Amino acid sequence: MYKMNRGVERGLQILEAINKIGRPATCHQLSEMTGIHRTTVRRYLETLVKLNYVQRSADDAFFYLSPKVRNLSDGYRHESVHSARTLQLLNELTEHIMWPADLSTFKLDSMMVIESTHRSSRLSLTSSMIGKCLPMLITASGKAYLANCSEEKREYIIDILKSGMSLDSHLAHDKDYVNRTLSETIRKGYGQNSGEWDSYSNIASIAVPVYVKDNIFGSLNIIFHRSYMTPDEAADKFYSYLKKQSERIGETLQILF
Repeated sequence: MYKMNRGVERGLQILEAINKIGRPATCHQLSEMTGIHRTTVRRYLETLVKLNYVQRSADDAFFYLSPKVRNLSDGYRHESVHSARTLQLLNELTEHIMWPADLSTFKLDSMMVIESTHRSSRLSLTSSMIGKCLPMLITASGKAYLANCSEEKREYIIDILKSGMSLDSHLAHDKDYVNRTLSETIRKGYGQNSGEWDSYSNIASIAVPVYVKDNIFGSLNIIFHRSYMTPDEAADKFYSYLKKQSERIGETLQILF
C-alpha cells in the first residue's frame, strides 16, 4: 500500500474547510479548523490561488472557493439523482413524525447530507443541513451505513478514518468500540446517537440504510431533542415508518456509473 501523500491531503482539507465555513475565510480560521499551522495554510492557499481553485479578497485577508472547484465533481459518476419525489417522501416522513429528516451518502470520510427537511420542519433543531458532513462513528447515519455496507467497503472506510483527521478518527483505532457499535447497529436494525457529537450535543437521532437496487447508497435519519425521547423510544414509535420511507426513497434514486 502506498503511503498517503501529505500535501494532497492538506490541500483537500483546506478546500473542504473553506466550503464548510461557507463564506470568505482567513488563514487563521482555516488553521483553527484544519489543525494545520497558519504559515503552511498560507503556502497551500497561494498554490490553490495560482491554480484558480481559490480566490482572494482585494485586501488579501480572505479566501474563498472559485467556480473552478465545480470541475472537480463534473466527472463523478457514482452519484445520486434525486427527484422531486425524493423530497416529497422526505416531507411525508416529517409530516408523519413531526421531526426533521436527512438523506445522506458517503463522501471521502463522512456522510454528506444531500437532502433535508430541516427548512420545512417546525421542530428543526439546527440550520439547513444540506452539504454538511456527518462523522461516521458518532452519528446515526454513519453507523447505519457502516453496519450495512460490504466488509471490504467497511475496512476501506475505517482505514481512511485511521489515517485522516476527521472528528472520529481516534475512534477508528478503538477496535472494541467499532465492533461494539457495529454489532449493536446490526442487532437493532438502525444506527443511533444521543449527544455523542459535541457540535450537536442536545440532539439525538436514529437512521436506517437506503438501498438502490440492492446496493447501499446512504442513510435516512430523523433528528429529535434528547430531552424529548431516547433513540430506542424513537425507534419504538417511528422505526417501521422510517424503514418503509427509506425503501420508497431508494426507488426514487438513480445511480450513474
